[in-house]
Amino acid sequence: MRSKTKICAAAGSLAVLLLSAAQPALADPVGLVQRVQNAVYGTEPQGSRTPKQRRDGIVADELIETTQHSAIEIGFIDGSDLVIGAEAKVTIDRFAFDAGANSGEAVLTLTRGAFRWITGVMPKGGVSLETPTATITIRGTNLKLGVRANGDTLLGLVDGEVDIRAKGTGASAKLSAGQSARVTSNGIEIIDDVISVADAIVDDGWFNAIGRDNSSRARDGDSEGGGGNN
Repeated sequence: MRSKTKICAAAGSLAVLLLSAAQPALADPVGLVQRVQNAVYGTEPQGSRTPKQRRDGIVADELIETTQHSAIEIGFIDGSDLVIGAEAKVTIDRFAFDAGANSGEAVLTLTRGAFRWITGVMPKGGVSLETPTATITIRGTNLKLGVRANGDTLLGLVDGEVDIRAKGTGASAKLSAGQSARVTSNGIEIIDDVISVADAIVDDGWFNAIGRDNSSRARDGDSEGGGGNN
């Protein structure tokens, strides 16, 4: 697990980059695109659907959509990290963090696809992930999620703890590291293993899924987004 010191340093570096990021919108960015693989799009509030590229800012209430064989990694102002796999849709409903007061709150709606969330220095319980079937409260976490077309939600918890509430039944459960859960309209099933969410980048990481050369181009290239391994 990453140390809090390292996470704080990463959050500070990200804040500097955010201040220098070109932002056509008036809203302050809450995150920054770290990597892009193939075509990924963002729709800001009252904005049009636009291709996302490395170092683009992410604002509150922005919709992020990936396409077939695509992915994106977003670093947030508290040092949290979100990887979004192929053919996914997520809205950054709210994201606020005050480093001086050590306070903040974030809500993201995951409509479909595969995701990995790694917590930064946001206070425990400050991040909620909403899916069609579940509300997931993050408590210092490395978490994989998969949202199926029918709304069923799969969770694989690598590290930390999460609280789960099933929207269909109101049932609740606490998930610990090394466990998984399946949430449907009928409730919550706990599994004593970390299951796959069927997306290579989310399950295995960028280097393992697309190779070190492709990841380097995504990280270091001058023109990311659009087609190809960017």
